[in-house]
Order: sequence, then C-alpha cells, then structure tokens
Amino acid sequence: MKTFALAIAMLSALAVIIAQMLQTSSADGFSAAMGGSDRSRFKEGSREAWLDSIVKYGAIVWVLACLAVAILWYKY
Repeated sequence: MKTFALAIAMLSALAVIIAQMLQTSSADGFSAAMGGSDRSRFKEGSREAWLDSIVKYGAIVWVLACLAVAILWYKY
C-alpha cells in the first residue's frame, strides 16, 4: 500500500511539473502590470485553462498522496 501511494505521489508530481513547464509565461513586462495588456490569458476551453486545471488537481492529488505515504510510513 505504501508503494502504491508513493507511486501516485511521484506520478502526480511529475504531471504538475510538466504541466507547469508547458504553460506560457504571463509576464508581459511592466505594461501588463499596469493594465496595458489587453489579451486574455485564460480562455474557456483553451490549452492554458486545461494545463491550469491539471496543475490544480495534480497538486491536490500530490498533497493527499504524500499525506497517505506519511500516515502509512508512520503506522507500519
């Protein structure tokens, strides 16, 4: 059971890392910070929204899997 939880933690961490690296940078410079950029970063159904949801849910799975590994490691 520990091995399964550890494998889930490693796979979700890898998914979060890859999805985060595939996202485009939102830093457009100083003009974007002052409201000078008129392009929307997230559009419904876009690649960025899909990658953002992978990062969000992958991080949740990673935290829960790490918690399970810690509990199983302590218990057994």
